[in-house]
Amino acid sequence: MTKNDYYECVMEAYRPAANLIRMVPPDKLDWRPGPTFMSFGQLINHLTEPMGDGLRCLITNQWPFTPEQMEAGMKLENLPSCNVEQALERLEKDKTGIREVLDSISEEEFAQKPVSAPWGWKGKLEIMAVLFREHFTNHKMQLFIYLKLLSLPVNTETLYMG
Repeated sequence: MTKNDYYECVMEAYRPAANLIRMVPPDKLDWRPGPTFMSFGQLINHLTEPMGDGLRCLITNQWPFTPEQMEAGMKLENLPSCNVEQALERLEKDKTGIREVLDSISEEEFAQKPVSAPWGWKGKLEIMAVLFREHFTNHKMQLFIYLKLLSLPVNTETLYMG
């Protein structure tokens, strides 16, 4: 996979995600399907955490948190929330962020550079980048399920095509 192939693959996931985010009712940002689930606001905030920033951290091995801070930050009660507009702005900005990060490295670095993340993932940058996209896709599906639970008009086309 080339860097451009990867970028296009991420953009294919971002398009329907933006439309799913737009469907989140503004008055339901605090809604969650159960007490151990993220709220809509927490979910769309997490979904739109910049993938470009994560890739940059992988490349430089400089992370903005310690393992202890990461563990504390992942507790449900500590997860930040945002509204629909903020989530859409973050997603749009990340399109440029990912492009900039990919443009800062060579094709060989993308394919071969060994990298690791504080939560134990290790491997070649290309594979790790795919795992980041997979993580995004899993949370996109979570958002789809939340919307479906509220009987909003989502279907397979909404999930994959927007």
